[in-house]
Amino acid sequence: MKTTDNTPLDELDRFTKPAISTMIDRYVLANRWTKGKTVIDAATGKGYGAGILLSLGAESVVGIDIDKEGIKEANNRFLSPNCRFIECDIFELDSHFKENEFQVCTSIETFEHLPPDRMDEYLQSLKYVTSQVVIITTPRRRMPVWQYQGGTHLYEYNSEEFTEILYKNFEGADISAVGLDEVQLPYGQWGTDIIEDLDSCWVFFAVVEL
Repeated sequence: MKTTDNTPLDELDRFTKPAISTMIDRYVLANRWTKGKTVIDAATGKGYGAGILLSLGAESVVGIDIDKEGIKEANNRFLSPNCRFIECDIFELDSHFKENEFQVCTSIETFEHLPPDRMDEYLQSLKYVTSQVVIITTPRRRMPVWQYQGGTHLYEYNSEEFTEILYKNFEGADISAVGLDEVQLPYGQWGTDIIEDLDSCWVFFAVVEL
């Protein structure tokens, strides 16, 4: 399971790494549900996403991650009265926070880094601390059968697997999802398009209204 190796902030540069803009887009899209809300950003990495959500109108944001150095760097850069970062295991949110302590939870590109046999535990942990909306993104598996070939992605899901896990763990919730396509623009930059077909997209973007 991924414990560090989060994207360094100096790599968030569209001139040298144009495709990185699509990761920023995930948070810009999520802000539709985070404006004016108390938010937990679960697996926040270096904290830039939490900073984006706050700057786009979240009432407050708490970022959590098990990356000790990442949390330290996030607090050094982004700590403010309405934004803070805590070293915390994503499976043990109930040991750090009260039930329904946050109105919205974002967990951006976390699914694929976690052991598949702990997925229920992960989603129930998010659900425990969230009262209104959980937002989850993860890349769609492109191969028929997953074959782990090293790296931090322990498992990638197809649309059927992804939706089945969500409905299992959020019974009675209003669950919607769209696909995100990462599109290269004519002169080398990248952008994000939103599509309905979950079987052809690059990334799943799910909104669970509790």
